[in-house]
Amino acid sequence: MMVKFDIGFKAASTANFKLFSGAIVRGFVYSVVARYNRRFASELHASRSLAPFSTTPLFNSGGVAGGIEKGESYSFRVVFFSSEIGEAFRDYFMKRSTIRLAGENHKIERIEVEYVNRIDEQPSSRVRVNFLTPTCFRVPSAGYRFLPLPYPPLMMRSLARIYEGFYGRLPENYRQWLDVHGVALAGCSITTEKIMVKRDSWNVGFKGEALLSLPKDAYREDFARVTSKLLRLGCYTNVGGGRTSGMGVMEVEFR
Repeated sequence: MMVKFDIGFKAASTANFKLFSGAIVRGFVYSVVARYNRRFASELHASRSLAPFSTTPLFNSGGVAGGIEKGESYSFRVVFFSSEIGEAFRDYFMKRSTIRLAGENHKIERIEVEYVNRIDEQPSSRVRVNFLTPTCFRVPSAGYRFLPLPYPPLMMRSLARIYEGFYGRLPENYRQWLDVHGVALAGCSITTEKIMVKRDSWNVGFKGEALLSLPKDAYREDFARVTSKLLRLGCYTNVGGGRTSGMGVMEVEFR
């Protein structure tokens, strides 16, 4: 089960962030969990290779916010892949009317909680993916390299890793099917962006749209269902590197 929180607040002060605002939200999540339950906080920190949550950056009417302005409304999302940690986060907010970001308490305007028990797996041969925040994928190598391009095998492998890390096993030869272009890139319109998610540490990611297709010569309905489920999962978990700092936020449209 996943627990999704959509949180809206009104800024009590004005501040410009040096870091990507998703990193600000990430720090907020750690601080809340640490204050409520230190064991859960230790679990989050111990899961650095596959953290059990994702965030978005701050959004306002103009899109992703690089700071806050007094009196303006902002929102963000946090999704926990562990219902136990999600419940602890919910219990914390039941006793609060403000949230603390950027050294200031801000009035909570709304909190919406959604429990996600099932992900639809209805297959489709064409999918449009909209990457709302900078996204990048790690390239398997001896070094630490990231690719800021919507390359389907890396994207689907990233989602498969999350699924198997928290929800169950996938078919044994699904990854091999990806490697023979079971999911292909049919087109894209993207831009790249450089952001700072840690002090003195920059990331480069892409934003925009990518059209994915499942070619007829490699099509398998069972794998098409897995692909559909993973892409829908990604709308909650984000995809690629920096998921806990608001990178890789995505939406999908099945055709």
